[in-house]
Amino acid sequence: MTNNTSKQVLVTGGAGYVGSHAALELMRAGHHVTIVDTLERGSQEVIDRLRPHGSMEFVHGNCGDSTLLSSQLANVDAIMHFAAYARIDESISHPERYEENNVEVTRSLLNSAIKHGVSSFMLSSTCAVYGNPTASDLPITESSPLGADNPYGQSKIRAEDLLREAADEGGLATGILRYFNVVGSDEQGVLREPEEEDRLLSVCIQSALENSGPVTIHGTDYDTDDGTAVRDYVHVSDIASAHLALMDVMRPGSMLIYNVGCGRGISVRSIIKAVEAVSDRQIEVMEGSRREGDIAAIWADNSKIRSELNWEPRYRDILRMIATSWKSASTD
Repeated sequence: MTNNTSKQVLVTGGAGYVGSHAALELMRAGHHVTIVDTLERGSQEVIDRLRPHGSMEFVHGNCGDSTLLSSQLANVDAIMHFAAYARIDESISHPERYEENNVEVTRSLLNSAIKHGVSSFMLSSTCAVYGNPTASDLPITESSPLGADNPYGQSKIRAEDLLREAADEGGLATGILRYFNVVGSDEQGVLREPEEEDRLLSVCIQSALENSGPVTIHGTDYDTDDGTAVRDYVHVSDIASAHLALMDVMRPGSMLIYNVGCGRGISVRSIIKAVEAVSDRQIEVMEGSRREGDIAAIWADNSKIRSELNWEPRYRDILRMIATSWKSASTD
């Protein structure tokens, strides 16, 4: 289903990885985007890269600041809420930060949206809400039990609950996209995958470029085919397109929840081999112990979003996904 009407969309965290790609897709589709970002984990460079590609305004600040938002929300049709902390190890060390940034900021933003009559609110969520599934639980459906094993996933469950409460009150259309492991870059080269130490693909690419040392595999004794953790990898542009598809079908009082993944699991060792194939370079590997909070395997059943939103991942081949990131990183 497609809605050709131009909308005013507030994108929180739009200077970050997923948020910026969603903002870019919105701008390409003819929507006006207002990005609110503290730039704590986003960057001014991303904002500068976005500006030539459509109608956009940037507000430097915290999306939980109701005073700041009072002048921004009057004409907003929809909010896409990406602003959150998203590192499992950090959440274990600093759970209070995740409670404040992922839960309380969402609460404040929701209250502001309701106060100013915003029609729809979409939350960027995660497969971490499903906890540590057993092999018999896979693939994960939207009705799979929730039970996060770390403060990051727990904070997202509480944020989802806030949207559920808002939907139950009847005035706001709410939507949740639980996406799996995000990879890739805008294929036209406008944006790129960030160079973050805790992102497997980024680490592998930087190692292939000889900008860093060996790649450490955290855990080689999982109950998987090759002993390493298995994840569902989905391209960032496909996640962005899922947000636009969701926005087009939201209705007041409804709450829609979808998994966004490719529907298959790929191991850590397979990702390393795929980067070697794409880059035509060998990556040095070190085997390390498991990290606290990590799980053995998880991948999505994506049949609900495919059937209800007519969404399909354009990037199905992991080599093609990786190639988009390799191209942007190797041509800097």
